[in-house]
Amino acid sequence: MSILARKAEAPSPLAPSSIDYTYTLTLDVKSREGKDLSEGQAVLRIDPTQPPGSRAQILSASDAESEALQDFLKEIEDEDNTMEKQAEGFWCGPSDVDSQSDFSPDNFTVVSEDESQAILRPNPDKLAELLMQSDENADENGRKMMKKLLKRIEGDVTLSKPSGDMTGFSVRMTRPMTMMLVAKLKTMTVEQSCELAPNGHYRIGVMDMNVEGKALGSRFGQEIYMEISDLTPIP
Repeated sequence: MSILARKAEAPSPLAPSSIDYTYTLTLDVKSREGKDLSEGQAVLRIDPTQPPGSRAQILSASDAESEALQDFLKEIEDEDNTMEKQAEGFWCGPSDVDSQSDFSPDNFTVVSEDESQAILRPNPDKLAELLMQSDENADENGRKMMKKLLKRIEGDVTLSKPSGDMTGFSVRMTRPMTMMLVAKLKTMTVEQSCELAPNGHYRIGVMDMNVEGKALGSRFGQEIYMEISDLTPIP
């Protein structure tokens, strides 16, 4: 049975809506605005159950005050970053019944498949739908920009066999895009791999993102590499 037929017949369990582990986050982040470059490497211990402002403990850092690292920490400690939102960014795979149905044979083509895994490519309409879901609150100009970007990207999803669990995905821009008269996005790549947690669900193992462009003659960009390890159950 093909992976798509198997997944349609027996969907994988939904991802948890909470994180019952503390974990170590190894981070390398770089941000560029023109000639200004901010970078930071750090090892953090994260307790997602703590209130905003108390979730991240810095175990080591190349520069604890770097702007790039501080911006990353603000996102972790944001009060709007609820447990549900943290869980969406921690676990791999669908978190609700509606997204579980995304893996219909009509929505994907199989790039490759063997006894242990399958690599699937979302059809353009499905990829657009998946990415536009995360852009629901954008203004009209933002949504127009997203639609333009969707014509220039492709993505792949890796599923384990026979379970059908998602073990990785990648998104990449296939050609540069003019965002405004004075700005061009040249590169956008996201690579993510997943690892099995003690509770039997797949969670992020490594995430690597790179965005680069040019505006008003100056370069801009952001690179984020993060690795999650050392999960410890919370009593």
